[in-house]
Amino acid sequence: MSEQCSNCIVTEQGYTVLFQEEMSFEALDLYLKKQPATHWRKIDSSLHWMKEPLFHEILDYATAHLDTDRIKAVPADREDPLRSLEHLRPIAEFQAQREAHWIDEVIRQTAIRTYYQPIVALEGEAVRTVGYELLSRGVDADGGLIPPNRLFEAARVRNRLFALDRVCRLEAVKNAAGLDGQMIFINFLPTTIYNPEHCLQSTFAMVQKYGIDPSSIIFEVVESEEIRNMDHLRRILQYYKDHGFRFALDDVGTGYNSLEVLAELKPDVVKLAIEYTRGVSRDAEKRRIAEAVVRMTHTMGSQALAEGVEDAEDLACLREMGYDLFQGYYFGKPGPVPVLAEVQIK
Repeated sequence: MSEQCSNCIVTEQGYTVLFQEEMSFEALDLYLKKQPATHWRKIDSSLHWMKEPLFHEILDYATAHLDTDRIKAVPADREDPLRSLEHLRPIAEFQAQREAHWIDEVIRQTAIRTYYQPIVALEGEAVRTVGYELLSRGVDADGGLIPPNRLFEAARVRNRLFALDRVCRLEAVKNAAGLDGQMIFINFLPTTIYNPEHCLQSTFAMVQKYGIDPSSIIFEVVESEEIRNMDHLRRILQYYKDHGFRFALDDVGTGYNSLEVLAELKPDVVKLAIEYTRGVSRDAEKRRIAEAVVRMTHTMGSQALAEGVEDAEDLACLREMGYDLFQGYYFGKPGPVPVLAEVQIK
């Protein structure tokens, strides 16, 4: 059920390191010779390949004793250490990757916890919970929660977005198994799916394993501003639909997610961007955009969801416009167990 590729599986990295010819690094050379032969290899007088733990030690040494601008490095395999030399960078630039090294263990251990935020529909004065957005939190070595922005930024720095998005998606599907009859929103990063037939194999297998109705799962496109290839995005979304799933477009109304893109993709659920939900009852321009989004959404036969609802005034305004679904702190914050919203509408 696993997708066996280097993008999805976290393995220990290696680096090719270039020391400029005129540098004197006899002490460093002696240090390297004391290391296990499997941890490094000398390519020529100025080039060395080494495993990541040793590379981090060299980074410390170079920072303390050498001119780091004259030492360059690039991630590389031991079997082909010269392949990416055109991408050599000053060694100091790898400090951020080192500091984000903890994300590798989070992914390896699937140290991910799913949080649930209710999505509701209004029926007269009653609020009915119709679904949940399943959100991922990391868990550190002490059991503390790692917020999603820190989690995904570390993965971005370490080039682990493929692997992190996959484990979060699989954990969300597994934890959706008990939400019978509910709409289940699961985020995904389109940029991490280079081949839907391959990258989504384990996701679909997990859905089948837990007997989840595919039509109840709504995969939510996030960070779509990173998409450079609309044809590729359409291919991913069509692959989801061909397997019985639905999809939602997030942050509609902002930047990339314009009404033109909305009309082109025709998602099943359209999520109005938070910046147009908050304060919509007091801002004519926000109302204009929110009205345009719900109007086009209904023209396509889709459902309009306003996320980020935090007060009764904005809720009443959005309800009057015709929004079908609502999400936000007014109904409930994300929590470790799915709970029903208990707000009464007056």
